[in-house]
Amino acid sequence: MVKNMKVVIGVTGSIAAYRACELVRNLTKKNVAVTVCMTEGAEHFVSKTTFEALSGRAVYGSQWEQGMPHIELKRFANLLAIVPATANCIGKLAAGIADDLLTSTYLAHTGKVLIAPSMNPGMYASKAVQRNLKQLKEDGVLIVDPSDGEAVCGDEGQGKLATVDVIESRIIQLISG
Repeated sequence: MVKNMKVVIGVTGSIAAYRACELVRNLTKKNVAVTVCMTEGAEHFVSKTTFEALSGRAVYGSQWEQGMPHIELKRFANLLAIVPATANCIGKLAAGIADDLLTSTYLAHTGKVLIAPSMNPGMYASKAVQRNLKQLKEDGVLIVDPSDGEAVCGDEGQGKLATVDVIESRIIQLISG
């Protein structure tokens, strides 16, 4: 059991967003306080209500919510984990673009950051995504590499979200040590 550990799980607009539900549930069962921050795209795949039920906490989505939600999230978390991280999100993080609550939280966050990419294998292999991932690694972001296999679209290759067990293990390792 992990005690007094707090994680913000950022969820982006990928079909793999449903797997973040299992991750939130598993971490919560281990007494990790989890707050979810969803992009607008993520809400097309999973509802805020689902994450609220699984985490027992309010879910953040808009940077225009009352107060300064990116600062509240920054102060809450020992770790920011973006699961799944789309090519779009990875590009924004690498370029320092803060045009939504999740990317603003990333820039404000001073602790550890982990991302788990998930996208079409061709997108993942593209020079632009690989360049952005290299930049994030240089910036100290920890990356859980995607798996090989068949993507939802039928394409084969590396790009599938790593298993929830692998991601969960990395998160527990980071917040415990």
